[in-house]
Amino acid sequence: MKQLEQTIQQILTTCPCQQALLIRHLPSGRQFALNPDQVFPAASMIKLPIMYEVMRQASQGRLALEELLEVTEAVRVGGAGILQELRPGIALTVQELVTLMIVISDNTATNLLLNRIGLAAVNSTAEQLGLTNTVLRRRMMDFTAARAGQENHTSVADIAKLLEIMYQQTTLPPEYGELMLNILKRQQIRDKLPFYLPEDIAIAHKTGTLDGVEHDAGILFSAGGPYLISVMTADLPVNYQGLQLVAQIGRAIFEYSHTPSARANC
Repeated sequence: MKQLEQTIQQILTTCPCQQALLIRHLPSGRQFALNPDQVFPAASMIKLPIMYEVMRQASQGRLALEELLEVTEAVRVGGAGILQELRPGIALTVQELVTLMIVISDNTATNLLLNRIGLAAVNSTAEQLGLTNTVLRRRMMDFTAARAGQENHTSVADIAKLLEIMYQQTTLPPEYGELMLNILKRQQIRDKLPFYLPEDIAIAHKTGTLDGVEHDAGILFSAGGPYLISVMTADLPVNYQGLQLVAQIGRAIFEYSHTPSARANC
């Protein structure tokens, strides 16, 4: 992977910002990383451990994926998502809410799920999984809590570890890992890792965005893959620079994975 590492190091020089990444070829275990344990504002990456906790509780019979939750006026929040635009009082299943939380990063869906499973449960499970830099301190769009220092945090190493747990399907019954990956593959926000990729290339991923922050992490299923990719940026002069940085990294990994040398070395 030396050639790929050199290419990505050159890409990283184009953006004056905080940067961290971890790239691992899952079949061989070969990887390289930059600042893997640096703590970043999680943005919507925190929705990955939330999804995992929902599935964990479902696997234990503590909730049902078919259970209906009502979208009340009190729970609706702004930012990303569609539920804020719909009439209050509609009800969706837990699985539908997880899907909205991931594929369009719906904040109202996220808060509904958090009301059901509890913030403490997400943090407890993250700790048990060894996600040492991940903490959920507030609900989505709670700017008062954020200004008070109650920000959600994570790292590229933690997110990579969680994605690999989902992929390996060793901690939960396999059907839950498969369901999480299938939802991640239906991601509709494609302005980062998959931006330059052909439409038919599968990538199971989740993005995160705040002012000055752009993240993306997932599993790229390509000819030489699958590749586990986790990229985070902060202190961006303008967010567009982060979008393009991550997009170019995605393209570099895809192109490398299709070279004969990459296949021979994997």
